Amino acid sequence: MTDTTTSDRSRPRSPAASALADHWGLVLTYGVITLGLGIALVVWPDASVTVFTVLLAIQLIVAGIFRISAALSVSRSDGGVRALIGLSGGLALIVGLLILRDPLQSVLVLGIILGVFWVLAGIIDIVGAIIAPPATGRGWEFLTGVVTVLAGAFLLEYTDLSLKLLVVFVGIWLIVAGILAVLAAWRLRSLRAAS
Repeated sequence: MTDTTTSDRSRPRSPAASALADHWGLVLTYGVITLGLGIALVVWPDASVTVFTVLLAIQLIVAGIFRISAALSVSRSDGGVRALIGLSGGLALIVGLLILRDPLQSVLVLGIILGVFWVLAGIIDIVGAIIAPPATGRGWEFLTGVVTVLAGAFLLEYTDLSLKLLVVFVGIWLIVAGILAVLAAWRLRSLRAAS
């Protein structure tokens, strides 16, 4: 009977996976912040539009920075995946900055912007998981992509949602994204300990 931890240790890792595993704490911090923001939005759905949109814009900007950093850490042989990850990071930054530019825009516009971004980011995550799965495996990235596409499609389909429902919906999505990031951080931590 083969011990799975022994086989994990003997499996070679890419330099990008090693670099990401060395910074698992950053992924954990991102996951905890995202999870906390999601819980806050679900618990206090009557938060004002301005507070909600500013917090969401900050989260998107941070997500964009993380995705651009991930694109820069992918090996040069994975140019297509690198471009997709960088593109989704750039989109997150642009959407975050657009929301910060006018936080009092209507719920309809905010829902459409978020819906389009989530559909595109989810598709990019799914394609990235299929083409070049990360060191932690393609399952988590694929699941995150599917959840993100479904969240974006829901927002695009029901653009006339009330602000309260939108806040709760986004809060639930952030909770799921935060949990997935925390789980990925623990997996990266175990990869680091195995090396």
